Parts: sequence; structure tokens; C-alpha cells
Amino acid sequence: MTENMALMGDIARNIVTCGELDGVDWVEVSAIFAFDDDGDVNSSYGYAYDAQGEAHAAAFLYDDVETAVKAYREWLKQEGDKGMIKMLFQFNRESRKVNADFEYADANRWQVTPKNVDTITHQLKPNLG
Repeated sequence: MTENMALMGDIARNIVTCGELDGVDWVEVSAIFAFDDDGDVNSSYGYAYDAQGEAHAAAFLYDDVETAVKAYREWLKQEGDKGMIKMLFQFNRESRKVNADFEYADANRWQVTPKNVDTITHQLKPNLG
């Protein structure tokens, strides 16, 4: 297993075990993490998707999740680089596939508002089956 996959596996494992998804019959998860200037996670939001594709709001501000996310950010960061400001992390429970996307400049990327909530929840659905 590559170091990249090991680090992404740590994030997925911590998301699954943090308790946020308890009571949701989920298949896929999309989690967005935003970072402050020190590289700490300062916000998290996302969705767990059930087998019918219905989105259930979730947030993953748990120490173990944040530690795994920060470790991945630091591993990816190039020397002299300020690092990403946002990360989209996606995981499929059945296929065990993971995906990550990164934002380095636009703090509003993946931002959910009352006006775009239906569109963004559809756009964030992983489809990693």
C-alpha cells in the first residue's frame, strides 16, 4: 500500500468510527475540510449518501478525523508552499474507494448556501461504486 493510500485510509477509518454517521444507513460520504493559516482544520461539513442517493448533512470536527486530515495535508504540502485551504474527501463504504480533491485559492469552493444546497449536494455525491 502506498503512503498516499495509507493516509487516505486513516481519514476514511476515522470518519467511519467518529460516531457522526451512527444511525445513517450510508453508502458514500463527501466531507469538506477547511484549514486556517496554521494548517489546522477550522471547519468541516459534508454529506452521507444513502443507497437511494439521499444526502444527510454531517460534520466531522472530531479530534481523530482532524488529526488524520492534517497529517495528509502536511504530507502533500511542498516545501515553501502554504498548502491547500480546502479539501474534499470522498469515500464509498461498499467499494472502499476513496477520492480527494484540493483547493488552494478559492475559499468559496464547495460552499453550501441556501440558494445552492440542492445543486451542491448533487455535485458532491461521490459515485465511487
